[in-house]
Order: sequence, then C-alpha cells, then structure tokens
Amino acid sequence: MTTTTQQRKRPGLRSGRTNEFTLFFNVKPGHAQQIREIFQQPAFEEHRKEISARIGTLHDSRWVLFDDDTRLMFATNFDGDWDAYIDDFAKYIPDVFDAILQHTENYPGISDPKIKDHIVAHQATACSYQRAIPDATVKDIRKALAVNEAFQKLLDAAS
Repeated sequence: MTTTTQQRKRPGLRSGRTNEFTLFFNVKPGHAQQIREIFQQPAFEEHRKEISARIGTLHDSRWVLFDDDTRLMFATNFDGDWDAYIDDFAKYIPDVFDAILQHTENYPGISDPKIKDHIVAHQATACSYQRAIPDATVKDIRKALAVNEAFQKLLDAAS
C-alpha cells in the first residue's frame, strides 16, 4: 500500500526554481515612522547581507510603505518550498520580521503557531512573474560568482 502526502497549495507564482512572494499589511495608525526608522538604522543596512546569507534562498526583498503610509508591502523572490521559506524566517531572522511587522495590524509574531495562516491571509499572488534566468538558484549564482572570481585571479596571475 502506497501513501502520499499532499502538500497544501500556497499562494505565489513560480518561474523555474524560483517563487514570487508578496505580502500586504495594514499599518497601525501612527506607526509608519517607526517602520521607516528601522530601515534607516545603520545596523539594519549592515545586517542586510547577513540576512540574505542566513536565509540562503532569498534572491531579493522590498519593503514599501504606500497609501499615505497606511499600508506596507513586503515582496521577495525565493528558491524552493514556501513552508521551508517561512520556517527559515522564523529560525534565522525572527527579530527582523517581528521588529517591522509588530507595527502592522493583528500581527501575531513570527513564532506564533498560526503565523503561516496569517501570512497566507496577507499574501497576494502576482498576475505574472518572470525571471531572466529562472533555473538559477541563489546557491547556483553564488557558486558561479566564486568560480568566475577564481578564474579571473588565474588569468591575472598568468598575465
């Protein structure tokens, strides 16, 4: 007898091995400036590369305040499985997610057991999603860059 596990359908489109991920939140009244201040901190800027390295599947991220600072968008592209991606946020950068999203309405906290339901409720699937090189994962890109750097050093040493 064979059993199969059916994975829950998650929002978001896929292009090759990469997924789009877009969330929209209502900002608590008067909290937009606190969100802006998080991103203006020098420590946050320094922390960005570390965040990408920790997550390991994150291609890029954007945070946007809009509608007269009453709404917040978080958009990323990532490799792999949706659930694993959310688990990585909870495991590797809970402080970042909580620091920002505590300023949005009804945010339960990244460690709340119902966080994935909360995220799904705030996620919108793009109408279209395209990547220039859809089968290149973050790992593939980092490896290609390392190989290129080593090759350039070899060429420089030979000349």
